[in-house]
Amino acid sequence: MKKLGFTYIFTDNIEKMKWFYGELLGLELIWDEDEDIAFKISDHQLSIQYHKDFRKPAPDYAIQPGWQGGRAPRTSWSIDFDAVSFKETVSLMLNQEIKSFFNEPQWKGYWSFPVLDPMNNTIEITCSDSDFHSPDNQDAFNESKL
Repeated sequence: MKKLGFTYIFTDNIEKMKWFYGELLGLELIWDEDEDIAFKISDHQLSIQYHKDFRKPAPDYAIQPGWQGGRAPRTSWSIDFDAVSFKETVSLMLNQEIKSFFNEPQWKGYWSFPVLDPMNNTIEITCSDSDFHSPDNQDAFNESKL
């Protein structure tokens, strides 16, 4: 059996990344050093390392199947949430004015809410929870109900 073990990304601001992935996305922080942090996502580890020469790319969304609009040919990823966590996370993103592709989640065969992290990486926050597997639930994600 093969599985993805680690993903490594870089930053020029470790504290902003810790806040985004830990506080906003609610990921479990499993490594915390001055210039290196890591989060657990199921059986996967997302490692983020400070590098003095890191330069943020332009704040453009990555090309990603599932939704139209991303134009930058660069790496991106999605994180799938259960329905309750998805609504909480989207609400946090909106309240913190995190740059998002949509004003509210959109149905794309699953619920989709693409955002840019502090280093302009595209993160598609998704919900494929069977309780919310329907475009009829669009009203559940109306900003006034978040």
